[in-house]
Amino acid sequence: MAGLRFHDLRHHAVTELAELGLTDQTIMSIAGHVSREMLNHYSHIRLTAKRRSLEALESPLPEPASITDERVPATVN
Repeated sequence: MAGLRFHDLRHHAVTELAELGLTDQTIMSIAGHVSREMLNHYSHIRLTAKRRSLEALESPLPEPASITDERVPATVN
């Protein structure tokens, strides 16, 4: 692959981790970044990931779980 540098793999790996949903703190720890600025420099979220995120907004939200009396712990007086 002409023009590919080893350093490009670092950018790719950080982007993949971000798109997988890892927390910034986790990615920073794996990549050895000491600041969020450095993380932002290496992370390049792709258009397809942005589209998937926006499409997820179109699907209905799950119904909230209802709390029944059986789930609520009894209070001790």
